[in-house]
Amino acid sequence: MSSRRTQASLWFGVVTGVMLLVLSWLTVALLQLERDEREARRDSAVQERLRLALWRMDSWMSPQLARENLRPASDYSAFPSAATAWTRGFSRIGKDEVMVQSPLLGAESPLFPLHFEVGANGICSPQVPVGNERDFAEANGIAAAVLDRARQQLKELEVSLPVGALQKKLGGAVAKLPHLGCNIVNNAALPQTVQQKKAPAQQVAQMQQSVNELDNRQRNFLNNVASDSTAYANPGSWMASSGEVVGPMVPVWIDGTEASLVFARRVQISGETRIQAVLVDWQRLEQELLALVPDLFEDGDARVIRCELPTPDEQPSMMASVPARLVAHYRGPVISADLPVTTILWTTWGVTVLGLLVLGFTLRAALGFGDRRARFASAVTHELRTPLTTFRMYSEMLAEGMVKDPEDQKHYLQTLQRESDRLARVVENVLAWSRLEEGRFTARRQRVGVKNLIDAVIPALGQRLGEVNMTLDVNVDDDARELVVETDEEAVGQILFNIADNAAKYAVGAEDTQVHLTVRQKGRLLELTMCDGGPGIPVKHRNSIFVPFDRGAVMGSSNDVPGVGLGLPLARGLARDLQGNLRLQGNPGGGACFVLELPVA
Repeated sequence: MSSRRTQASLWFGVVTGVMLLVLSWLTVALLQLERDEREARRDSAVQERLRLALWRMDSWMSPQLARENLRPASDYSAFPSAATAWTRGFSRIGKDEVMVQSPLLGAESPLFPLHFEVGANGICSPQVPVGNERDFAEANGIAAAVLDRARQQLKELEVSLPVGALQKKLGGAVAKLPHLGCNIVNNAALPQTVQQKKAPAQQVAQMQQSVNELDNRQRNFLNNVASDSTAYANPGSWMASSGEVVGPMVPVWIDGTEASLVFARRVQISGETRIQAVLVDWQRLEQELLALVPDLFEDGDARVIRCELPTPDEQPSMMASVPARLVAHYRGPVISADLPVTTILWTTWGVTVLGLLVLGFTLRAALGFGDRRARFASAVTHELRTPLTTFRMYSEMLAEGMVKDPEDQKHYLQTLQRESDRLARVVENVLAWSRLEEGRFTARRQRVGVKNLIDAVIPALGQRLGEVNMTLDVNVDDDARELVVETDEEAVGQILFNIADNAAKYAVGAEDTQVHLTVRQKGRLLELTMCDGGPGIPVKHRNSIFVPFDRGAVMGSSNDVPGVGLGLPLARGLARDLQGNLRLQGNPGGGACFVLELPVA
């Protein structure tokens, strides 16, 4: 039996371990999927806000750059000559005889602080007239402080501006206009790291979508700032009149003493090529751009940074109007997944653990029942074999006339009677327990006085205790004596007899040979307390004495005392069937003390 218990426990432990390992793996996998989905939703929210922010920024930049893009080349001179002029009499005036003031002269813009032109004679600005032009400008109301600030900016620009780098970058930017974006379907267009990793088709498709999105925004931006829709056929000649060819204005980052952003274009006037550009106050531009998105990103969570050669991953965050990208972090509320994964996992774990606990308790109960059944079989075998052996031996001796003395014959007959009573009690307890367990036991309750009840059960109790030279001491309170209970007299007698039988087995040989039966009323209950003077019941066995076939779980002494382990379980079952209860009560004086509670009629 021990081997079977060990084997069953081992298999249960293995199955439990495997189930918990599988459930743990599923938990980790589901939590990872939930985190991935949450991150994907968060990235989607960021990308959605990013797209909206970029559309706002590019839409705001469109009119700013459209004005500069459509500015005629003559505006870059402080006092340009009028192309064609007439008097009021419609007499034609010569080309160089009429001069006008450039709208840039005396202008101060916080976003575009300086307009300048790079030609064969160096760098000049319509905002910084020299010689007589300055005197004339001051005489016509242009503040000297404004002209001085513009001159100081021009001096700083002359020191920091690498003209050669500006020409080279301007040429490259203009050449890219007909081919906005890039085609990453061809691996040659992929960054080297992506080629090395051999990006899967899904990643390539995602990159292509990002590039297409930027390409569409760039083309939409150019549509907004261009005044001539046919200019895209020849981006090098967007504006042409009177021998002037004005190219498109494109943004260029220039690395001098410090990085500067300019919007520049090539201009051809009478065969001479010049570069006209406007200097951008980048810090002010960044502030203006970020001021457009306070509802999308919290303060400090967004920045616009320089980016001339974006990777495919950086394409979606690029501005269409400026070689810069928007870097933003989203600190919004946590986006939960569609499925309540945490609730599902808690429920699954709870149900699984509960199921394992129930299975464990069931297995333990089954193994315990098997042990008790084995002990019951051993006890029943012993209980039946002993009286049957006595019956056979004594009956053969009497039948063969081997016992001649009448006194010996009487003694033998009394022994046979005791053994028959013992055998009858064993059989009756087993049958009664079987009926009680299957629900076939039905108490025949009727109204009976307490005095009559006690008088009816005392003789059987006294006789059983007298067999082992013990006596019964009965004490009935006066108040309880007159009570009436509705109960089954035979069932009460069997309960008290089983308690007395236990006392006769385990308390025999004690100094106190009396078993005390006390009857008293307690509220609506009648309490019958029976105590003996034996060794009592150890604490560790007090919870198992009412378990059928257990007999206190003492294997070594189970057969030393007659019985099959059904006396107390049967007694408690009968008591509860009578709407009462049987419980073990502490006895400071030692010995076992049982209390039978019956409802008063």
